[in-house]
Amino acid sequence: MTPSSPVGSPPTPDATPTLDEVLRYFTGAAELMLGRAEGLRRLDLSADGFWRSFFAIPVALPPMALSWVQFERLPRPVALLVPSPALAYSAHALADFLAWILPVVVLMLVARPIGYSRKIVPLVVATNWGGALIAWALVPYWLIGLMAGDGEIMAGLGLVAGLGSIALTIRLTSSALGRDILAAVAIVLLMLVLSLFACRP
Repeated sequence: MTPSSPVGSPPTPDATPTLDEVLRYFTGAAELMLGRAEGLRRLDLSADGFWRSFFAIPVALPPMALSWVQFERLPRPVALLVPSPALAYSAHALADFLAWILPVVVLMLVARPIGYSRKIVPLVVATNWGGALIAWALVPYWLIGLMAGDGEIMAGLGLVAGLGSIALTIRLTSSALGRDILAAVAIVLLMLVLSLFACRP
């Protein structure tokens, strides 16, 4: 563990957040996206809260799985050479897991050199729960994709959803950092670049 990492060990499975706690964290993340720094008060910023925030990944799993189904149902001129559906969905899961975790790991490694040791906990906790909230907010988009298929409308909706997600993440990050918009933009861009290493199959 790096010096900039929170003290303590990852929580045991019985420390899984309750539904009420998840909804409270979602409310806090939403307030941060609206530019309200008081949203941090709804998040658990303790060492245990830091580790518990990674339960946001299984919380976001259902909408992420919906996106995999929508992707696999898209018509393609040339079929992808995938041995089995199970392997295809496993590849999606691994890609999304890496896209989620890799930026967090890099931020934890560089926190001390860039002077963000004290900000890494609120930053990671906020972005974890914010990421899960955005995943659930995109459910209507994936459902429309399943019903309507690919096309110009879906491409336009996808662009709006993508830009909106980036803008909300920047706003959330800025609020978590104390309204530092330039740092937020740089961090979100870093997260996007690192996510490119986790390419879809």
